[in-house]
Amino acid sequence: MDNTTYTVKKGDTLTGIAKKLNITTAKIQALNPPVMKNPNIIYPGMILKISDKPNIKENRISRLVFDGNFLYVHSVENNKMIYKFNAISGLPPKAPHLAELIKKGRKDLKIDTDYTNSKHQDVSEAGPIQEDDYTLKLKPNMPYDKSKAKGDGAGWGEGGWILTEHFWAKAGNYFGGRFGFFIHHDGGARGTSGCIGLKYANDMKKLKAILIKAYANEQKTVLVQVRYNNGK
Repeated sequence: MDNTTYTVKKGDTLTGIAKKLNITTAKIQALNPPVMKNPNIIYPGMILKISDKPNIKENRISRLVFDGNFLYVHSVENNKMIYKFNAISGLPPKAPHLAELIKKGRKDLKIDTDYTNSKHQDVSEAGPIQEDDYTLKLKPNMPYDKSKAKGDGAGWGEGGWILTEHFWAKAGNYFGGRFGFFIHHDGGARGTSGCIGLKYANDMKKLKAILIKAYANEQKTVLVQVRYNNGK
């Protein structure tokens, strides 16, 4: 969607378009010489120039960065950080899922160990997401790939999207049996192994709205960087 232009719809008038877009009819006429000559020639499907200063980058995202405690959202405009969400990856001590894994026979796990620590990122089903670059594909309205509403379990809460792994994460999958990296709402569970879990459902909704705007401005993917110890 190019916000320097407007496509005329059935029933539109020059005055109505100007009011809708909060600009003057004189500006529309100045940017569109044919309309300057005859304001009554507009017709459905006609593309009018409404600005000569595009601000399409304002809603685009340069990257998301996870540092073990927060997920930072950076804008394309000067790569500045515009949002910060509380997030977790890995299972903390005494986490319910950690107890379940141990009960099922995982002899390599200990109930009092903090598996959110980046040194445990190679521990299957308990450790945090591997430090690497990932890609989040954008879609219209950003439907969740998994969510509690879809019947995928309470752990998904509000919902989440799968990440495409880059080289080292793929290698980790192959050698360590790790797969299915996501950004999702932690869903009230304590910790989320191998994924980035936003702690609050409202933050997940905010992130979704941000990504929908980015897609509407013709962005197809977002870089997701996992960088422990160096933050934003």
